[in-house]
Amino acid sequence: MASEPSSPADNDSCEGDDLEDVDSAGEEIESVGSGSARKRVSARTVLTGRGVTMAMLLSDGILEPGDACLSIDYLGQKFVGDLLPNGKIKWQGSNRVFNSPSAWAIHCKKMVNPSKKSGCGWASVKYKGKKLDIYKTIWFRKQRGANAPSPANTDESMEDEEEEEEEEEREGKKEEDRHAKARQALSLSGSFRVKQDVKERPSVKHTSLGSRDPDHPQYTGYKDPNTLVEYSHFSALGKMQPFTMSITTNCLLLMDFHCHLTTSEVVGYLGGKWDPASQHLSILQAFPCRCRLGDKENAIVVEEEIRQGMMLRGLSLVGWYHSHPHCQADPSLRDVDCQMEYQVAMKGLGATYQPCVGFIVAPFHLTEPIVESTIQAFWVMPPPEHKPHEYGMPMSMNFTAIQDSYLTQDVVNEMKWVSDYYSGAPDFLFFKEPWHQDKTFLEKVKGSLAKKLPKDQVSGQLLDFVQSLLTTQQGQEKHTSR
Repeated sequence: MASEPSSPADNDSCEGDDLEDVDSAGEEIESVGSGSARKRVSARTVLTGRGVTMAMLLSDGILEPGDACLSIDYLGQKFVGDLLPNGKIKWQGSNRVFNSPSAWAIHCKKMVNPSKKSGCGWASVKYKGKKLDIYKTIWFRKQRGANAPSPANTDESMEDEEEEEEEEEREGKKEEDRHAKARQALSLSGSFRVKQDVKERPSVKHTSLGSRDPDHPQYTGYKDPNTLVEYSHFSALGKMQPFTMSITTNCLLLMDFHCHLTTSEVVGYLGGKWDPASQHLSILQAFPCRCRLGDKENAIVVEEEIRQGMMLRGLSLVGWYHSHPHCQADPSLRDVDCQMEYQVAMKGLGATYQPCVGFIVAPFHLTEPIVESTIQAFWVMPPPEHKPHEYGMPMSMNFTAIQDSYLTQDVVNEMKWVSDYYSGAPDFLFFKEPWHQDKTFLEKVKGSLAKKLPKDQVSGQLLDFVQSLLTTQQGQEKHTSR
């Protein structure tokens, strides 16, 4: 985890945002407003509409600052923001402040669709329910007179808006189709199984991987990084597990809940304590990442928040977890490499040595109606020094589950926040749909979580809370009404 640098999203802009254009001849005309945001407006800005900023619209009385007055609707997700007096935008989903509509728009859209590269903020952001383009036109006419034609840039923005809406419609349909197929693959109901021949992906033995070095005699060709690798066991190698591990049921509960929410892969971090005297690793709390894989910009912010959260609770980063929603809990070659990198980065030297472990959660068994998720811990044995080009060996790690006495408020909060984050997304699971025979996905989730309840929740109150979370989400209501 690292401190937050300036995000590229904050510097992204659509033509017309954050620019203070000056006419080539240097000609300027007075702005109607005289606020500190801008005292003079270039002639080219008034003629073309380029260079108009939110601060200018505020200064001239077209907009007013306020809480929750800005919004973005994108692929079923709604984002709400505050318009600050200086023309910047504070997103209510975090404490981040954006310089322009486009910076905020592209940041939010990339959270839903990481492949999104651009987008015009004036065509995407609404002020009190109306698109900002409308207010830009009002400002222009106020500058040039009521009968003035619309600026050329506004016409371009309208074209951008139409293109944006068409693109969103295409993206939305594509996402819906892809995630519908993904949800069907997770269901064991007969109506879905007739349509698909779902098989678990095969896992290969570590001994079959050979060398990474193309010049090595044991090189067996390019390996897909998504290739799954069987775990090896210390006992089979005549070795002992290098350290003992325990994990709290609250931690397992939150990991399992997080990994059930979506058909996409999720990831989170694990906080705990390392006792060098007893060589024991205690994993005490899970910290779900509320960001998408591939969203590097938002990941920096999320990781910093998690780092601060661990520090406040006196915990150290001791590991990570991620889900395999469509395959077994064996690690991929990419997982093995990531785990090896984390081990090297965190190991320290001498007395400062601290281990790092990985967990893989497979919430769905694609061929059998098994309710409880598979949760597997692993550690990677590095290749021998004289064979540096060999692949690391994923080792199965035994751990003890320690039942908590009570449910913490941290777990309740995280469950609510992470379900809020995914609700409304196209890959959010339809919990009322059938999973197996007469059982729904909701019943499957509750059945898996029931094995991990703390002592004060054995009567089932938490499961009622889970049902309320997953069936009353706004996104879930949208999905079931389609």
